[in-house]
Amino acid sequence: MSEPARVEDRREEWNGPVPVPTGATVPFWAATLEGILRYQACDCGNRQLYPRAVCTGCGAEDPPFEASEGVGTIYTYTVCHVPGEPGFADRTPYVVGVIELAEGPRLLALIDADPERLEIGASVEVTFWQVSDEAAVPVFVPA
Repeated sequence: MSEPARVEDRREEWNGPVPVPTGATVPFWAATLEGILRYQACDCGNRQLYPRAVCTGCGAEDPPFEASEGVGTIYTYTVCHVPGEPGFADRTPYVVGVIELAEGPRLLALIDADPERLEIGASVEVTFWQVSDEAAVPVFVPA
């Protein structure tokens, strides 16, 4: 990633779920506070996100992290009209999508955009909403 992405402080207004960094996820969440999206890139060639203690391709322990460019495309998405979490009631309708990063891994994330203007295959880039002192949630916006 050439430049860190924007990190917006949303701690005062956020009432959704808050990630708790533990184990293999600690380096991932620490990087989010710096505006960096990290994924694991195992020596076997497998790339995975969200972080796990073992590679889902070969079973190697503690696959190393690499920084993503923070860009990708919308693989699929849905518009939520009924909140999946109590803290999302005031956000409806909101968009949740599977983002395919340029490096290959896919992740489920919020897409901060007008649902009427989205389409599968559209380019997106990561931003972060800081929701606690320990984590910022990756949120994607149209590129």
